Amino acid sequence: MGKWDEICYPFMPEDSIFCDHEILCDGLSSYLALTLSIAEERDYPERLQQDLLWLCEMALHVNGSVRGKLAIFKEDLDKLYELYDYYKSEVKVSGFTLPTGSYLASQINIARYKSKEVVRLLNKINKNEKKIEDILFSFTNLMANLLYVMSCYVNKLDKKENKEFISKSY
Repeated sequence: MGKWDEICYPFMPEDSIFCDHEILCDGLSSYLALTLSIAEERDYPERLQQDLLWLCEMALHVNGSVRGKLAIFKEDLDKLYELYDYYKSEVKVSGFTLPTGSYLASQINIARYKSKEVVRLLNKINKNEKKIEDILFSFTNLMANLLYVMSCYVNKLDKKENKEFISKSY
């Protein structure tokens, strides 16, 4: 390794997948920051902006909760459920929908998919490296579901249809 300024993250050389988890969470937080920026620039409701900011921060708390001290608590999960219930009550979606619609809804769908990657890697870590606290699974799975409902809510605000997807496989 070279000088400190030439190291983007000190855990990059390790064999553990903890670093992969941390990079995914950093990416998720960055995508959520992008959605927040779009919501601010396009004057979406203040509540949506505040909720996206909170999710951006929480993704970084999930980040450190594997290698470091657990930073996701019951109060956080309770708040996530409150957000989920709110956005779910604002839209009527049944079945699967395509991740299409407005620009912001599409960006939120990218964050949703990134949150699923975090869930997937948590499962690998749990199986191969370290017991993961159940609350992290609950939180990250619910975050993905919340982001789906938020994308549908944003489409509703933008008067875009949530297009149903009917699988030919299932």
